[in-house]
Amino acid sequence: MPDVADAPQLPHGIMGLQPQAFPWITVILLGLGLLGLAFLGWFLWKRWKTKTARKPVPTAPAPQDPWLRLDEALQSLEIKEPWSREACEEYFFRLSFILREALELRTGLPITGQTLAETKQSLEKSPALSANFQQDLIKFLSLAEQLKFAGQWLSAAESMAWREKVKAWMDEFRRGALS
Repeated sequence: MPDVADAPQLPHGIMGLQPQAFPWITVILLGLGLLGLAFLGWFLWKRWKTKTARKPVPTAPAPQDPWLRLDEALQSLEIKEPWSREACEEYFFRLSFILREALELRTGLPITGQTLAETKQSLEKSPALSANFQQDLIKFLSLAEQLKFAGQWLSAAESMAWREKVKAWMDEFRRGALS
C-alpha cells in the first residue's frame, strides 16, 4: 500500500477546497438589481416614446390659390429702364410663361412643357377654345418666341400693351369664358 507521505501535497500554506454556504442573499440582491435596471430602462423608453409622439406635427402652409399667384407674378412684371433687347427677352419669357400656366390651369393641357408647335396642336384639339381665341393665343406665343430667340424686340409701350392683353385673357380664363 502506498505511503501517505508519498502522495502529492498542496504547496505550503494553501488549503484545499473547503465547503462553504451558498451566498443566496448575494444572488437575490444581484437579481433584484438587474430586474430594477431592466424596469428603469423600459420606463425611460416608454416615456421617450410618449414624448416624441406628443410633439406637434408641423403643418404645411395652406396652398395658395394658383390664380392669385399668377396675378402676383403678372403684377410684379415691370418694364425696367433702360429698355433693351435683353430686358425685352426676359419680359416676354416671363409673360408667355405666365400665360402658359394660366392656359394649363384652365384647360388641363400640359402647355408649360411644350414647344410652340406642340402647343398649337394641343390648342387645336381643345374644344374649350374658339378658333379666333386660339389664333390670338398662337399669335402672342409666336411673337414671344420671336422676341426670345430671333433677336427682335418691341418698345416698352408695346410690351405694356401685350401685358394688359394677357391680363385680360387671364381674367377671362378665371371667369371660365374661354372664347
